[in-house]
This record gives sequence, structure tokens and C-alpha cells, in this order.
Amino acid sequence: MRSVLKKRSAMHLKVSAGLVGISLALVGCGAGGAARANDGSDYPKKPVRFLVPFAAGGPSSMTALAYASCLERSLGKPVVVENKPGGSGGIAMQELAGAKPDGHTLGLGTNGPLVMNPIVNKLGYSLADFTSVGVMAEMPTVLVVGADSPFADAKEFFAAAKASPGKLSVAVPGATTSAAIELTRLKSDYGIEVTAVPTAGNAEMTTNLLGGHVDALFITDHSDVAARIADGSFKPLAISSPERAAWYSEVPTLAEVGFKDLVNAVSVFGVVGPKGMPENVVSKLEGELKTCAADPGVAEQVGERFVPDEFAGSKELHTAFTAMQDLYQPLLGK
Repeated sequence: MRSVLKKRSAMHLKVSAGLVGISLALVGCGAGGAARANDGSDYPKKPVRFLVPFAAGGPSSMTALAYASCLERSLGKPVVVENKPGGSGGIAMQELAGAKPDGHTLGLGTNGPLVMNPIVNKLGYSLADFTSVGVMAEMPTVLVVGADSPFADAKEFFAAAKASPGKLSVAVPGATTSAAIELTRLKSDYGIEVTAVPTAGNAEMTTNLLGGHVDALFITDHSDVAARIADGSFKPLAISSPERAAWYSEVPTLAEVGFKDLVNAVSVFGVVGPKGMPENVVSKLEGELKTCAADPGVAEQVGERFVPDEFAGSKELHTAFTAMQDLYQPLLGK
């Protein structure tokens, strides 16, 4: 997949510099030995925990499992994925922020839990409390309806939404996800109101649509979504990426149907750790992550279309999350 990270940086967003380096003062032979013992040169010393802020079975969990398996082989220690849903991802992120910054506790960082949740809610962490390592996957969000929906295309859907504000319901994967926020911007910037229905993820969203409980989904694209589109149970109306997706070539972008600024509901799944990780631990993880991103087995499990063609490392991931924060802070900050 062609990465959207560079596109975001071209949107005239104010982007901060990358990670802050950590310098170690070494005084004398004894101090040098102690410093080397703590600088991560022998990392990892024990199993690595990998926290995922969503329930098992969804795109984030499947991505984490694919990369964890690869990292486990390259690092020589178990990498154990732990799903910790709740609090719009805040439970996992809070635990990660408070973990020892030695690289033995990592997590999946993405738009909602890492960036938007602490802007919207009073939490014990912010983006500044994390170290970025690198990108695992990027997944656009797709607006879909059921096979029996009366809406043939996006224009019909949005015309109906404009005619009856709040009547149409759209399930989203969480209250502070980029999908949910973009629907808020649909109202504030374009005067079209739909009712967002927060869920725990793709599985619950699918059940809601097939059961007739919502009119549409604004759902993170993944293999499960592609399968539903292929079998006809989902009908795609629009996609959130800046450009059309090659695998849905007939599906217009939201920008094409009149919403030129609604191009930010693309989930970036990155590896993050607590603030203050040693530079050489970050560098080692970044290198191993890059190798895993090029592994055909990982690409097959995650979905080749979702793994960026060009690997984005620590600085690029940090820049992307900072750009998101700069974009949404004025919109969501209280």
C-alpha cells in the first residue's frame, strides 16, 4: 500500500521534531560498566509484552499477532500479545505509559487511543508519554451499507442524511476513533448530521449492520470487510483515503463526493513504548520491525495491501501522530 504518512505531512500541519535522544554520561570504568548494563545492549533479557488496546479478533489484534510472531523469531524471546480493551483504548495506553521504559513492554499505538482519546478525555497520559518505534500497517476506513440498503451510492446516502439530520445511524469502531471524529466533522464542516454508534470493533459493527440495527458502517478496512464486499453482503459507498484504493477501484473517496477535507480516517498501526526508552533499544526494534514488514508471511497475515510499500520508522511515526494531534487539538480540545 502506498503510505499516507507523507501525504499527511504535506497538509500544512505543524509537525514537531522526532524523538528526543538519550545521552548517558560515563565516568570511570565502573560507571561505564553500569551504564552499559542499563543501556539496552543486551536487550531483550526476558519475554516482551505487547499490549493491544482493542478486543481480540479485529484488524489491530491480527496485525499485532503477525508482527509479534516475526519479532519473537528475530529477538529470540517470546513476544506475548495481550488484548486490553476498554476506555476507548485508554486502559492499555495508560498501562503502557506507566511501564518501565526498557523495551519489555510495548504496544500497538493508533489514532484513537494514542492521540484523540487524551484530547477528548481527562486521562493520565498524552502522546508525549510514548516512544514511537515504527509503522506496522495503514488501513483506510470504508463507508458501507447492507445488500438490501435503499442507497445505491454515496451521493444518495448523503442526500438522505442532509434531508433528515440525525436519522441515519452509522456504526464506528469507538467514540474517539478517527472514524467517529470525521463524522463529527461531517456535521460541523459540511452541515450533514448522522448518528454515530460507537462499538467495540469490526465484529460488533458487522453484527449490527447485518442485524438491521444501523443503516451503515464506517469501518476499518481489513480481510473481513473485503470478504463481505466480495460476497455482496456489504456494499461500499466511499473510502476515507486521500486517493482511491486500488483494490476498490470503483469506490470513490469521500473527497470525490464533496467532502475534500475528510481524508484522515486512515488507521495507522504502529509499535510504541513508554517515554524514555534507550536509543539502541529503539534502533534495534526499528530494524527488526523493518525486516518483519518486508516478510511475505507477515504481509499475508496482515494483508499485503495494508503494509506500506516503504517502511516508516520511529521519526516518521512520531511525525504522523504529532500531525494528527495538531490537526485534531483545535477541533476537540476543551
